Amino acid sequence: MLQDMRKSAQGTVAKIVVGFIIVIFALFGVESIVGSLGGEPEVASVNGEGITESNFTRALEGKRRQILSQMGERVDPDLIDEGLLRSSVLEGMIQEEILKQDADDKGLFVSSDAVDSYIRGVEQFKVDGAFDGERLQMILRNAGLTLNSYRESLRSQFVLSQSRSALIASAFVLEGERDEIIELDRQARSFGVTTVPQADYLDAITVSGDEIDTYYQNNKASYKKPKNVDVSFVEIKREELSKSIEINDEDLLKLYESEKVEFEGDEERQAAHILIKIDENTEDEQALEKINAIEVRLKAGEEFSVLAAELSEDEGSAKEGGDLGRSARGVYVSDFEDALFDLKEGETTAPVKTEFGYHLIKLLAVEQAEIPSFEEMRESLSNRLRDQQVAKLYAEKTELLADLSYAAADLSEPADELGVEIKQLAGVSVQSSHEVFSNVKVQRVLFSDDLVKDQNNSEIIEIDDGYSVVFRVNTLHEESVLSIEDVSARVESVLKAKKAAEFAESVGGAFIARVKGGEEPKDVSQDMGLNWQEHVDVKRDSIKLARELVAKVFTLSKSDSNKENIVGYNALGGNYSVVILRDIKVGNPKETSSIEVQSISNMLGDSLGAGDYRNYQDVMVRKAQVERI
Repeated sequence: MLQDMRKSAQGTVAKIVVGFIIVIFALFGVESIVGSLGGEPEVASVNGEGITESNFTRALEGKRRQILSQMGERVDPDLIDEGLLRSSVLEGMIQEEILKQDADDKGLFVSSDAVDSYIRGVEQFKVDGAFDGERLQMILRNAGLTLNSYRESLRSQFVLSQSRSALIASAFVLEGERDEIIELDRQARSFGVTTVPQADYLDAITVSGDEIDTYYQNNKASYKKPKNVDVSFVEIKREELSKSIEINDEDLLKLYESEKVEFEGDEERQAAHILIKIDENTEDEQALEKINAIEVRLKAGEEFSVLAAELSEDEGSAKEGGDLGRSARGVYVSDFEDALFDLKEGETTAPVKTEFGYHLIKLLAVEQAEIPSFEEMRESLSNRLRDQQVAKLYAEKTELLADLSYAAADLSEPADELGVEIKQLAGVSVQSSHEVFSNVKVQRVLFSDDLVKDQNNSEIIEIDDGYSVVFRVNTLHEESVLSIEDVSARVESVLKAKKAAEFAESVGGAFIARVKGGEEPKDVSQDMGLNWQEHVDVKRDSIKLARELVAKVFTLSKSDSNKENIVGYNALGGNYSVVILRDIKVGNPKETSSIEVQSISNMLGDSLGAGDYRNYQDVMVRKAQVERI
């Protein structure tokens, strides 16, 4: 077939086509021919405007990276629901495209200068308080972005925010509406309360065997044992391997000698400089002329530090006579550093050009790094050598375990070869709390056909840094109902708690009846052995009382008598509480500071505006012609 294609390509028609392609490439570039053959694939179109597959893929990967970074560095990427992620990203891009088109129709725009000004102000792109282009590029590369794509993304966000900001800013709340909110929000309530504790009656409650049996028969579904497996597993732990490593002095001395060579070559140099900047106010030739004039004065005998203080445009070092302090290699830009490390102590360079401008550099002092003794470094060297050897041994052992367990019929051969114990564990299920078998990577394959039906060993799984296992399923147990003997104590506990809660409610009911009959709640409480408490002017956001109690109190309405204001409710933990609402104080807008009033108005306005914008978005989405491809 290739031969036929080669022959065809030599024909007259083929030559004409090839010539045509060459002309198209020369005049319009490769994109023109690619576009003419069908264009870039699209995943959706909005009012005829396509969302390309490449843009979708880029947005998808960006969202995935964002989710993984939020979940932590050791998270399993497979935990992300791919279908849900793709759907979410696509719908987000469709909505953004709808809003972009709407912004274009309104003539909204943001200038390139405004975008660039914003970028220069981002703290993450600054070094020592000043914008740094190299840092910007590095951060964008790590995020998988180019500068142009980042600019366009920002421009789009800023344009879209104009509509949103305008709608939110145009929303407002009337003074009467604001005051109603303040009256409700700042409301204070006074009330009395007592609680009948369920625990007071648990010991007196008895439950018969027939009751246990009846409850068990009616609630068997609550007492199921989940599907589970009996497993065998072997593990490799780096901390265990570390115990087998022996470090001898000969190896330590070799490492010390290699480290000492690095120390011997390490030095710090104390530099001073005079800088003339090249910027929008000073061109290259002007800066060079200034620095040459300073060099002439130096050669004439003037003091470097005096000239630096007078003429250097590096304000930070100028007041120190140009002194930059001590530093080793790797601190300064390469041209500056190369010139500095070519100097002998006391020497000064000719003008040196860097991205900052022109420098005169003087070497003030050279300090050799002090080499620590072997004994001073023994412990750190020993730890480092041990870590290196353990890391190597761990890698070898885990690789061997992976190879052996893949081909082995069971775990005996890998265990024998590696000298590790085969451990057993019964009844492993999705509810397991075991360090290994609660791990999400293990849970994902625990009941797989590969392990259960085919009886293969698992792949090697890293449970944690320096901790890997291989396991196999020995026996599968399907879901089953636990016997009454297994759950009798649990059922009895449930029934006792239920009966105690019912008795607590009956005591609370008797309390309510006596109060409605005209008795004082404090007297009734004392007579019944309960604890009556009065609370005055409790606000909606109080944290001194149980949230459940405060929420209940603020649902009550106020009447003139106790018999109308008293209410009981089942509280947490099987307890029963009784509340009497005494008084309601409405919040007074006039007692609220002007700053608070303005803050509340702004908050309410923003909330209303955000709702308006959501409605606006919904309308635009409904009007748009969207095709998902």
